[in-house]
Amino acid sequence: MKVLVLGTGKMGYGLMKDLVAQKEVDEIVAADANLDAAKSVSARIGSDKVKASQKLDVTDKKATVKLIKDFDIVVAAIPRTFCDQAISATIEAGVSWADIAADFNTVFSMDAAAKKAGVTIIPHCGLDVGTDRILLGVGSRKLDSVEKLYVACGGFPQKGTPGYYNPLNYKISWSWPFAIQGSIGTCKILKNGKTVEIKVLSDPGPIEFPEPLGMLEAYTNSGLMDTVEHLGLKGVKDAYGQTIRWPGHCAMWTKLKDLHLMDKEPMKVKGMDVSPLEFWEAWGNKYLQYEPDEGDAICQRVIVSGKKDGASASYTYEFMEFQDFKNGLSAMAKTTAFPCSIVGQMIAKGQMKVPGVIHPARIGYDTKLADIFFTEMARRDIRITESFKSPLN
Repeated sequence: MKVLVLGTGKMGYGLMKDLVAQKEVDEIVAADANLDAAKSVSARIGSDKVKASQKLDVTDKKATVKLIKDFDIVVAAIPRTFCDQAISATIEAGVSWADIAADFNTVFSMDAAAKKAGVTIIPHCGLDVGTDRILLGVGSRKLDSVEKLYVACGGFPQKGTPGYYNPLNYKISWSWPFAIQGSIGTCKILKNGKTVEIKVLSDPGPIEFPEPLGMLEAYTNSGLMDTVEHLGLKGVKDAYGQTIRWPGHCAMWTKLKDLHLMDKEPMKVKGMDVSPLEFWEAWGNKYLQYEPDEGDAICQRVIVSGKKDGASASYTYEFMEFQDFKNGLSAMAKTTAFPCSIVGQMIAKGQMKVPGVIHPARIGYDTKLADIFFTEMARRDIRITESFKSPLN
């Protein structure tokens, strides 16, 4: 199997780290707009399977198509803003694709083109969005009818680390701009059968996981209507997603917003137009990076509720993950990049012979595909528990 990895940041490193460990993968090429970054990550991987590093600007469609044609599969960890262009080029090249960031709102417009080209495109198959949607698919398949979909997920510093003790109780393990966006503005969710808009950070509540995490805080900042739509679910009354952080996150970020530190409107600073949001992003990129000896943590809980055999029932899925110091892998990189790598390999092996743009929840809704996916996750020591609750149980 010959694999092209697009994007060589933290998640791109995770993709390559997983790929080199698989016997079916013979050759990996790392491509990035920053050639030095691609070379650095390739050298850090230190495997003979990594054959080359390429400088690639995915906005140059001709060059992108030319490069992609030589591969069996493309797995991508590039920013969302470039995914559509790269996917379009991949379809034209006649190669299948899996990524961790594509926008569902736009990528499904390429479904007809992907089907015509006979390629499979799995967008945004990382952690959240990604594994959570697959789990929603599993739970929905196991119930006779679905009434509620719920996801809670978060990544943050482990207890006792410098990041845990800083004023934000936070450091960057993912895209900092997206982390900021997840704490501002409003979101639309399905509540009591109606679409409602709520202010992000307005509903903090406790959520508990086993130690060493313990009591955490969750707040609503996303809807799950994409899953309802792509699984064709009827009668769903509630569907929403929450982000998990250490307690106090909402209060702290509300104060920061009240201080206008996340305003987009520019202001004059020494004769230059700079928005507070631009400053905040630059500040975080400098001061909120993990040190090599620090550790991050990930937790996720997915609940699907409805009816089974005529009674109320629910399936709950849950896991935690922590920094892998031996392999230099953050918990975020492992739980985001590994699912994408697994799905990409499933496509390349012919285990997913469905052309078109496929929502990740469809993997969970298919018993055979779900079994393959979770077997591979467990083989990488990402173990997800399932619990079933019903009066009949």
